[in-house]
Amino acid sequence: MTFFLACVPPKTAHHAKRIVRIGGFARLADTPALQQARGTLEALLLPHQPAVPVTGPVVLTLDLTWPWLQADRQRDRQRGRIPHDRKPDWDNAAKAICDTLARLRFFEQDSAIVDGRVRKWRGDTPGIRITLQPWQEATSHA
Repeated sequence: MTFFLACVPPKTAHHAKRIVRIGGFARLADTPALQQARGTLEALLLPHQPAVPVTGPVVLTLDLTWPWLQADRQRDRQRGRIPHDRKPDWDNAAKAICDTLARLRFFEQDSAIVDGRVRKWRGDTPGIRITLQPWQEATSHA
């Protein structure tokens, strides 16, 4: 299954936490920015939610494209997209998406991802392209 989410990928990382006190106990809680990013991801992913989760080992590819920066040269913009070598780190960006995919039951649990690829870009069409397939199916094409 492959689909595209037309959005600006969140830059808030999964570890954006704060300490809150509840009844004399301290615990970690998501920041409002992280809660908003997760809510947006959930709303964008719901229309693509499969009727049945992918079972067994999973191969996941994420292509994240942010809009051009003002500092990007016209020569780069003519190429359509270029690598995004700024924050967030690829693993932090992927974690928030993987957690949301698992919570919405695209696959049984995020530990099922046995092969993953994350690419970060700046380009003309901001968004997140997600490719998710069973491991056997992916390896039969290799």
